[in-house]
Amino acid sequence: MSARQFKISIGAAALLVATACGHAGQATTSTDNGSGDKQQPAKIRILSPAEGASVKVPFTLKFDPGVPIGPTDSGKDHVHVFVDGKTNEYTVVTKTSYQIKNLPAGKHTVGITLQHADHSPVGPKARISVTVTNGSAKKGGSDGSGKKGGANDGGGGYGY
Repeated sequence: MSARQFKISIGAAALLVATACGHAGQATTSTDNGSGDKQQPAKIRILSPAEGASVKVPFTLKFDPGVPIGPTDSGKDHVHVFVDGKTNEYTVVTKTSYQIKNLPAGKHTVGITLQHADHSPVGPKARISVTVTNGSAKKGGSDGSGKKGGANDGGGGYGY
């Protein structure tokens, strides 16, 4: 190999490394449907109530998860619903709507995240702000017991 060929080889190798490094940290959330066809990245959005809406409890949260969801034991993704940024007090939701109850009167933020069956995040999130006009005298879990929610008990901090 001549000195010129060696320099060209080194330059080509450096270009390949630089190109590969230029894409580091850029993750995609596209999924494979089993046929080898790549689907669009997962997106999640809240359909109702509208951003800034005034609501009375109980109210129904409707959303489009962007992918099929189901029970965690099915291997399908699911949604975590939480209120006021308390992501550790969530309810696992496996359908495209959920009734929220037991929120006190005032402004609240309702958030949803798309999760894998093992509860690891898929990535997409959505949230809305609502104003509860009637409120609930009950505190805590959906039965008013004060029990905190979590992945296995199906009850977030305010019965969501």
